[in-house]
Amino acid sequence: MGAEECDDHMEVSISDSQGFREVQRVLQSVRMDPFLINLKDKDEYDYLLIAVDPTKKRSLDENAVLVTTLKALSESVSKIDIMYHHALLHNIFTMCIWYLHEETRVALLDLITRLAVVADQYLRECLQMLVNNFTPPRPLVPLMEQPGWLAKKKVIYSQLHESLKMISDTVPLAARILKDVINRSMPKLFDTKAKMVSFVECMLGLDTERLGDLIGTTLLEKVVDLLTELDVNITWEDILQEEHSKGIFEMELEDLDDDEDYLGQEGTKALFGGNVFADKLDGLMVVVCEHLKSCDRDRLFKEFGILKTIFRKAVLKVHKSKFAQFIMFYACSLDPEICGVDFALFLTDIFTKKEDDAIARMSAVSYVGSYLSRARFISADTVVAVLKRLVEWCDSYCKLKRDPVKPIDHQIFYASCQAVMYVLCFRLRSIMDYPNLKSQLFQMPIESILMDRLEPLKVCLPSIVNEFLRQARAARLFNAPVDLPLEDIVESDLSKAFGGANRLDMFFPFDPYLLRESDRYIRPNFEFWSLVKTTYSNNSDDDDELGDIDAPGMNVDSLDDHVEIDFKDDDDIEYSMNKMSITPHRSFYHPMAMSSDSGISMPARIRPSVSPPS
Repeated sequence: MGAEECDDHMEVSISDSQGFREVQRVLQSVRMDPFLINLKDKDEYDYLLIAVDPTKKRSLDENAVLVTTLKALSESVSKIDIMYHHALLHNIFTMCIWYLHEETRVALLDLITRLAVVADQYLRECLQMLVNNFTPPRPLVPLMEQPGWLAKKKVIYSQLHESLKMISDTVPLAARILKDVINRSMPKLFDTKAKMVSFVECMLGLDTERLGDLIGTTLLEKVVDLLTELDVNITWEDILQEEHSKGIFEMELEDLDDDEDYLGQEGTKALFGGNVFADKLDGLMVVVCEHLKSCDRDRLFKEFGILKTIFRKAVLKVHKSKFAQFIMFYACSLDPEICGVDFALFLTDIFTKKEDDAIARMSAVSYVGSYLSRARFISADTVVAVLKRLVEWCDSYCKLKRDPVKPIDHQIFYASCQAVMYVLCFRLRSIMDYPNLKSQLFQMPIESILMDRLEPLKVCLPSIVNEFLRQARAARLFNAPVDLPLEDIVESDLSKAFGGANRLDMFFPFDPYLLRESDRYIRPNFEFWSLVKTTYSNNSDDDDELGDIDAPGMNVDSLDDHVEIDFKDDDDIEYSMNKMSITPHRSFYHPMAMSSDSGISMPARIRPSVSPPS
């Protein structure tokens, strides 16, 4: 290709090879004290600076000159010196590849790669320049959804990834420095959604093959940290005040008959919108889910292992988190047989072993209870296997003959009892469909544990206890006489006491997912209470199926009125079906409410009257 260099005195046509030699000569001619540089050489160096001016708008001819100049510089990297060519390097490192034509972009990225490889004194600057281009410039952001720009964005991301991989393959220190550069360049809480989404999307594209093995952990850590930071800044104070007196299972079904189209095909929940942090989080969740979805089986297993470690360190005890944890839920749904089961066992291990503090163990058992209840992809035999371990732990705890002093002194025990009951509210009926699993369940000492002197039925959340007893009584799993108040309340003074300052009695981390855009990744694998079949269902088919669910050795006559749950009419049947979630009343996310000027808090779940520390 030929190019023309022009000034006031001459116009010369030169070939690429001539241009390369001329650029090398100009670079060499200014490698001295500025006062000693020949004026003509200085003018030619100034023309070189203008040719690579990052702010200049170029004609086709000027763009051709730029391509030739960049190629010439690539062949002359050994001649470039930070002391004498600082202005030139500044122009190169501040160029935005998003405005460049394909050929120009390729030439620039080749120059950056060679600068990083051949002259490693510029390694950090080269990596920083590439990372800076993870996000398009602000004027181009509105265009990114257009088909042409979407295709161009993919090409640019691919070129950036290729350049970074080439540098890391050649320079041993590159991966370590790249981690630091990415860490310093991560989007901040108040950056725009577009910047966050673009940066994370491009960044996760590096998490493949060798480079992913080198920096994949750091990449995922930074993403999860950003997700969590956004998540905890979505508030729920207004929800606490409004929904404080409702049952834990009530809000998910409330007002389902109204505005069915708005609620979605399953009629189980409305989605949240209008909060700036939620909107950013929603977009990022889409990016991360797409990344996980794109992984092959081996890569997914590696990603899952990294995410487990990050989850334990950065998410498990963050009780204000409402959505970030669903990254684990989605990853498990992609490989239920390995990742799905492994996560359940991972949480159970944290709970049963004494390596972690009480808060971590209570959080883990809350997680496993919520996970087994909500994950459709988890089989009934896995549920029973985990329940068996939880029940065995509770049984061992009861046998220690501990004194029932204060609920908080036995908070781990109460948390595990509540988790067992919560899971059975969702899964008891499905377990009854398998004779072998039913037999295993009935052999567990659930009744003796719940009737222990520590009185978990009085301490755990009343809504969960009441729903569990209804189903367990119908299934003949629980027959002991109990004397419990039937109050339509979420919590009691005793449950508040065992929940502690973090209110872990109210912690249900996989409650219904309320982010609009990313909901499509969670919904197909999520169990809504409205779709759960209970053991007391009054459908004729259900009656036939449940006709023989008496346990071995059980006396049907023992199911008498000593159990203080007296359902006097059909309305009481409806009572339980109106009680399964911590999703708030729909007035909080009705379209009219969201369009009001009064503001809106995050309708995620019922929380304690005092927000727990993050």
